[in-house]
Amino acid sequence: MHLTCLSLPAPDCLRRAIIPTRDDLPPLPPGQAAHLCATAPVACGDDTAIPVAQWAGRTPIAHAALRARDHGAWHGRALHDLPAPDVARWIADPDFAPPDGESLRAVLVRVADWLLRCPTGHANMMVIADTMVIRALVLATLGTGAEAFAALDIGPCTRTLVTFHNRWRVREVGAAITF
Repeated sequence: MHLTCLSLPAPDCLRRAIIPTRDDLPPLPPGQAAHLCATAPVACGDDTAIPVAQWAGRTPIAHAALRARDHGAWHGRALHDLPAPDVARWIADPDFAPPDGESLRAVLVRVADWLLRCPTGHANMMVIADTMVIRALVLATLGTGAEAFAALDIGPCTRTLVTFHNRWRVREVGAAITF
């Protein structure tokens, strides 16, 4: 089985150091749809199912486990407006969660659990998700976790490929997609 992962574009607000709101989804590049396998099921987070369906031209399989990180009360806030000690912990401590939000470790666990339950009977499957989710999939494939998260960089609008034959393997990480 080939699991092809396409990372979503980054919301414009990130360039201004603002944490995206829950519904702040960037437009999907029209040329990226050409990278979809016509016969492979498409999976995505339940937070992106509608725009992914419109963009891909078919109904994706929405999974809560593939949604972007929940930043709780920090959604829509600029980093410089948040308490500096909390931002430092958010960056350094994988168990820190913003108020009403989710820790990095919680994201890694839910994505790893999804990968363990991922049906491997298909020849191909696609995941279209936030870069953090794609990074979590790679770390789960490698059998590592939060300690390696900062060492892995996967950019927006890139392709990552993991394969399954008796076990998951990483074949390609963060390959540029040309439109």
